[in-house]
Amino acid sequence: MVYDYFVNRILKGIWCQVKWGALSFTDPIFYLFLSFGFVGLYVPAPDVKLTLAWLFFKAFVEEFFFRFLLQEGFDRLLKYRWRLGPLSLANILASLIFACMHLLHQPVHWALLTGVPSLVFGYIWQRYRSVIPGTLIHFAYNACLFYQFM
Repeated sequence: MVYDYFVNRILKGIWCQVKWGALSFTDPIFYLFLSFGFVGLYVPAPDVKLTLAWLFFKAFVEEFFFRFLLQEGFDRLLKYRWRLGPLSLANILASLIFACMHLLHQPVHWALLTGVPSLVFGYIWQRYRSVIPGTLIHFAYNACLFYQFM
């Protein structure tokens, strides 16, 4: 009985993620934010090279943790009320933590610059409530930065 309840909740949650993720592909805002990733072509590439599969995995894990768990948790704690324009306070807090986590592996200026795309990823989460579009945009940003496709 309890097992069936949790399985149904998990399946419903996965269905919502897929449904809203698919619907994001029909929204011009998704493609606008996706195009911002090309800025990565004009900044110096990091010294390390990661495989595309690893970049995708990292993007998924970061979006799952920072959006699905952390930002949504802050939103629930704050009862979805506090906003600064189109950004929620939860998004701003999660983005600050995201930037601080990058201090572990990057110089200060690079880590602080991750805060801006993080606000984009947070806005994408607010708009669709799915990790799929955020993961795809995050992956595209990382791929443009790390590979620069030249």
